Amino acid sequence: MREDPTIRIGDLADGIRGVSYRPEHLQEDFGRDRTVLLRSTNIQDGQLDFTSIQIVPSYLVKPAQSVGEGDLVVCMSNGSKALVGKAARYKGEYGAPLTVGAFCSVFHPKTESDSAFLRHVFQGEQFRRSIDIILSGSAINNLKNSDVEGISIRAHSPTERATIADILDAIDDAILETDTVIEKLLLVHQGLVHDLTTLGLSKSGEIRRADQLEEFHETDLGPLPHSWCVKSIGRMAKDLALGTAARGANDGQDQLRLLKMGNLGWDALDTSTCELIDVDRVVHWKDALLLDGDLLFNTRNTPELVGKTAAYDQDDQRTVCDNNILRIRFPSEEMDGRFAAAYMANGRGKSRLMTLATGTTSVAAIYWRDLRDFQLPVPPREEREEIVRRLQVSRDTIRREKESRVKLSNLREGLRDDLLTGRKPVVAIREAAE
Repeated sequence: MREDPTIRIGDLADGIRGVSYRPEHLQEDFGRDRTVLLRSTNIQDGQLDFTSIQIVPSYLVKPAQSVGEGDLVVCMSNGSKALVGKAARYKGEYGAPLTVGAFCSVFHPKTESDSAFLRHVFQGEQFRRSIDIILSGSAINNLKNSDVEGISIRAHSPTERATIADILDAIDDAILETDTVIEKLLLVHQGLVHDLTTLGLSKSGEIRRADQLEEFHETDLGPLPHSWCVKSIGRMAKDLALGTAARGANDGQDQLRLLKMGNLGWDALDTSTCELIDVDRVVHWKDALLLDGDLLFNTRNTPELVGKTAAYDQDDQRTVCDNNILRIRFPSEEMDGRFAAAYMANGRGKSRLMTLATGTTSVAAIYWRDLRDFQLPVPPREEREEIVRRLQVSRDTIRREKESRVKLSNLREGLRDDLLTGRKPVVAIREAAE
């Protein structure tokens, strides 16, 4: 059987190791004869992140170590093996001379037209596997330029390489556009949460205007609509319990889904990565089952994450939470966990909540004795239910965009591997797209 023709990455690009420097070389600001130095931490998710940079004198930088538009920046050495080989393409978007540190290399494409193609090669599964094989026989997570240059890839013609890059770039553009939409929707949602949990809805269904002072009265939480009151969580909660400390699941056993603090976000739940737990490991498991609208509160975590709060949306899978999560249940006539979560996980409510945390710089806790006195704005039931409904519509819109992004990302990963390895002919993909 005839093997597919191959070329080496070194046939398309030359790698140059980055700049060595000492602490005294670092400069505080930009200026003439200074160059911005990028490190492996500046390579994030296949993109260059310029939020944390170093500045060094330009005399340290050889011409070949400069990063120009279309060059590829590759992490060549890192304490974490999984990060060695991560790469990003420089698109010329930064307005200053660039270089890389000694733990990275800059790869200069031999022809400008191969720059976009090489970016996808460096992001591909075949490249990742090759890096893992190279590093497997070494105790040091370090690549030489010759290691990368020696990696074999399928030999596509220049026209095929350009077409592959165009196809994958189009998917990348769609992902970036979706990211922009999600970012805007999240900002709109934050504003909506603030308005609906502090201003509420008038009888006409419009959000009240903050400058209509006659619509509000002064409370411990600031101005709230006249029909609203303020009550503490402890006064309204009818039932609360910490989750189970049990763990473990065996094949063939009746099982429950286990929500842990990693599944809990700020007014968000991710059940896609939940562990399972055997039913018989959970004492009184029927009483421990989460119900629709339960408020879930993360009692112990890092100082930045303690207090994460979300409401449980019941589905067809029986679910319990672990003992880092406090489950709070309200009478429906008093409060809805979804409204409480929206207020506590955003804006003013979140700021107030974080003041309750105690602990060290690495571990913090919020105890019930403090949380029970935490005050919530309480709208009339009919208004509260409409607020919850509108917030859910906003969340659903964001969720659909995120699902679209996942589909695009999965399409990119699968198609990239198929195109680069030749499993799917470039012509067939192009014709299908057209």
